[in-house]
Amino acid sequence: MPDMPSLPAALPPPPEPCWLDTPVHRLMLTALLNELDASLLSAASATRTLENWSIRHHLALIPTVRAICQQTPPRPCPPALREALRLPVDAAPDTLRYRHVRLMCGNLTLSDAENWYLPSRLTDEMNRELDTTETPFGRVTAPLAFTRRLVQAERAWSPLPLGWELGPLPAGSSQPLAFPPVLFRHHAVLSRQDGTPISAVIESYTAGAFCFPPPAMPDASPTSAL
Repeated sequence: MPDMPSLPAALPPPPEPCWLDTPVHRLMLTALLNELDASLLSAASATRTLENWSIRHHLALIPTVRAICQQTPPRPCPPALREALRLPVDAAPDTLRYRHVRLMCGNLTLSDAENWYLPSRLTDEMNRELDTTETPFGRVTAPLAFTRRLVQAERAWSPLPLGWELGPLPAGSSQPLAFPPVLFRHHAVLSRQDGTPISAVIESYTAGAFCFPPPAMPDASPTSAL
């Protein structure tokens, strides 16, 4: 897997793993990882997708996704995203506002999101809410019915090695499976219905989204059919 750029602030350690280093668990995780990745890529709101995922997998007693603001010094918007926002080269520094949050469900970090948004393209009420609350950006700007365009997708980790389907599956150690800090990352631009860009995001998704027990395997012994 390619090296991933460092995050603006260190993520908390991944949660205690529920999954084991076995072929079956790695196959299950591959399917789940691909499903979550595809769901996020096909939806306009990452917040809503993560909340639906949290509800479905019982990640917390109250599966509401919260945006926990991080006190991170503003970082320059990457050139590819800046271009996608259609910003002129000589745009004033305060044209873009930077917001860095952790999207959390209960005590689980589901993603680390950097957001460069244009306050002049939002309503005054939206800007006030973004400045004074920890409401996720997607929820604040939902009245705009924004669309999402992927600029870049990065896969940082796969539960199975490249070419696993061409040979015997690795036996594994049957020990708890260790997850890296980031599993995959999306770079995207959000736009209003008229096509005007309002925000560029880099979202780094973590193992918190998979902190639920694996499904039990059926008993394959002959007596189980009796």
